[in-house]
Amino acid sequence: MPRLELTDNELVVHLDKWEQLWALHGSIRVPLAKVRGATDDSGFGGVGGMGLGLRIPGTHIPFVVAAGTFLKRGDRQFVYTRRRLQTVVIELADNEWTRLVIGVPDAQAEAARINAAAARCQGLA
Repeated sequence: MPRLELTDNELVVHLDKWEQLWALHGSIRVPLAKVRGATDDSGFGGVGGMGLGLRIPGTHIPFVVAAGTFLKRGDRQFVYTRRRLQTVVIELADNEWTRLVIGVPDAQAEAARINAAAARCQGLA
């Protein structure tokens, strides 16, 4: 499963070699200043495919794995989630992607951690 790392000024989504193969993409680095917020959104439908849009490129096996870049109504989103994971949706500003949709064991805790780091970076905390 992807590992989310927060540094003083960056959010890093680490993908292992197999995850990179499924997603057809390497690990992702986003400045915290570009993170608008994160939410626990296990109803997003990532693995089942509802709400993902057109895959360009990546892998999608319904109800098993969704990985890669998906385009929906002009929004590019990077997705990596698998069955049995909760979904955290990270909204971005002025970035290659509009959002990151990442499967994690505890989406609520990850969203809180990301929001706190983004607030600190933007001087709001």
